[in-house]
Amino acid sequence: MPAKKTARKILISIMLAFAATLLTLLCRQFSIGPARPSPAWRTFGPQTAKIQIYEYTDFACPACRAAEGDMKNVIKLYQDSVRVNFKHYPLSTIHPWSFHAAAYADCAGKQGKFIEYAALLFENQEKWARTKDKPKEFSEFAKKLKLDVPALEACTEEQDTIRQVQLDVAEGDLRGVNATPTFIINGKRAVGGTQFLEQVKNFDNLLKK
Repeated sequence: MPAKKTARKILISIMLAFAATLLTLLCRQFSIGPARPSPAWRTFGPQTAKIQIYEYTDFACPACRAAEGDMKNVIKLYQDSVRVNFKHYPLSTIHPWSFHAAAYADCAGKQGKFIEYAALLFENQEKWARTKDKPKEFSEFAKKLKLDVPALEACTEEQDTIRQVQLDVAEGDLRGVNATPTFIINGKRAVGGTQFLEQVKNFDNLLKK
């Protein structure tokens, strides 16, 4: 019996050590803990703003398109009091081109046109979101914005570009995101435009603290 107990303790210790190692590796890979800052091209407002918003969205999501107008109004109204981190959360199982759209938007951001490219994705959502083949609109938007199209196309295939979108999704999963759009405002979650606007009503109170 003592030998069995000792063996069991050793096995449990090994399992715990393995679990701790795995957790550490996951933390390093996916930056578990405070949300990672978004790249500069999809971060808006001062770092010290009292209201910190993380917006997890999908360019092929109709509700995300509808909520984007509200977000623009909030940024315009509160300006230096709000900081928005735009996060990708493509629902690839139902929106087959949303991951690609996120990659294209980020690569447009590297050329200084994230906002403009994102706007075109939302405005023309019906044209590209459910096409069978790769949407021609991705390149057309780039040409319209006078981007370096070959460089943009190459950028979308780079591992770093793909990894950044994957990290956003992993981070969203860890923070309880399972639908879009989801907003995390000073640590409080709001799902959908209606809940977002409900939290916006409390912004003036937050700024008084």
